[in-house]
Amino acid sequence: MEARAKRNAASAGPRAGAEVRRVCALRNVPGVEAISLEGVAQPFPRHFHDFWTVGAFARGRRRTSCGGRTLDVGPGQAVLFAPGEAHGCRPADDAALCYRSVTVPDALLARLLGGSGEPGRPESFVVRDATLIRAMADVCALATSPDADALAQEEALAVLVARIAAHCAPVGRRASDAAASSSAGVERARALLERNCVEGASLSELAEVAGLSRCHLVRAFSARTGLTPHRYLQTLRANRARHLLADGLAPAQAAARSGFSDQAHLTRVFKAHFGLTPARYRAGAERGRRS
Repeated sequence: MEARAKRNAASAGPRAGAEVRRVCALRNVPGVEAISLEGVAQPFPRHFHDFWTVGAFARGRRRTSCGGRTLDVGPGQAVLFAPGEAHGCRPADDAALCYRSVTVPDALLARLLGGSGEPGRPESFVVRDATLIRAMADVCALATSPDADALAQEEALAVLVARIAAHCAPVGRRASDAAASSSAGVERARALLERNCVEGASLSELAEVAGLSRCHLVRAFSARTGLTPHRYLQTLRANRARHLLADGLAPAQAAARSGFSDQAHLTRVFKAHFGLTPARYRAGAERGRRS
């Protein structure tokens, strides 16, 4: 009996354990979804989608067919499947599949890649790129984060698409002209964020005022300021809240007047920036005024 149980457990292979299959829409970016498959052993027959899919393997190797090629793909590798590109896969080892992916509508990817020296339509690929995998994980995390506002989600998606673009042939453009355009555009975008610190701005609005594509803006903004547009906006808001708290406003009031969604959101960002909760900072500032 015991020997048979062991044989049965061994033969169960990757099917043993609970399966988790989740899909979550990026609520501020229509058409974009984050998908998670864990503990899945099933093969997937050849099929195609009408959207772009970028995925990464955390566990389990798959024999994947795409574009006339058959490859073994596994942990540390990422795949990109173009709309209409037939692909399929089956297990290549005994480990259950752990796979995450982000789907992007064709029209949206084209807009994100459009203009400012970005390459044209990419092709399906299989690559080993830790930066791309991290960018995809950021999008997946923001799909379920209660604090993720529109700018954070748009920005993370733009970073991911820019990394996809890094694997495509660039469109020729004079580097000096591009650098000058980027620098001036970043300053216009930064000024818009500073003017609209409380109301905020979408990545589309920032890109429009900068005269750059969204992908190009995020890269250029980060290179010039050391922060992404969303992190820059969060810092502006945290500094504004700090002044309001020092003036004696309650944390909930400071949150509302600084652009945070609620007091809990302010607390998380404020503590990350200054090492203190808003309430503790306010109490210390009040003691300082009294003394």
